[in-house]
Amino acid sequence: MTRPAQLGLLCLALTVIGRADEPAAPPATTPPAAAATTEPTIRDQLAATLPKYSPPAPEPKPADKPADPDVLELPKMVVKQKPRPRLTPDVVMTRQGLGDQLAKQKFSELDRVLNKFTLPLFGTGMAERALEDYEREKKQQLNQDVLTISKALETSDPSEAKALREAAAKP
Repeated sequence: MTRPAQLGLLCLALTVIGRADEPAAPPATTPPAAAATTEPTIRDQLAATLPKYSPPAPEPKPADKPADPDVLELPKMVVKQKPRPRLTPDVVMTRQGLGDQLAKQKFSELDRVLNKFTLPLFGTGMAERALEDYEREKKQQLNQDVLTISKALETSDPSEAKALREAAAKP
């Protein structure tokens, strides 16, 4: 055997021998449950020595205080912050910038080459066409959402659902 292996076996043997001399740990005993229920007097004696609960005195209401003529008291109100606007492309970009971006997304390279020039009186540019398509899609999505909500509302209040559909149908 090699020297490190012999040294390791020697350490292991000494550890085992040293552990054999120690007494084993006594098994954990659980207190009998019957003793806790049969001795209510100890619990009562302990409870008698503890301080009694006394609730704090109520604070006087501000109306009880004498009104100072130099102080103006306003009614209490809750102020809620407006929700932040959604940062959609039509909010962040200018109309021309959004039209250019939508034209690049929606139209192919061939379409952009063929429709590079438009007549001012008779035609619309690619950016304007892309914006019209985008607005038409947004309106269609809104109408679908309103229709879904009105179908859900139909079960509880049919007249309100009809009014909602009519309001969304207005141009």
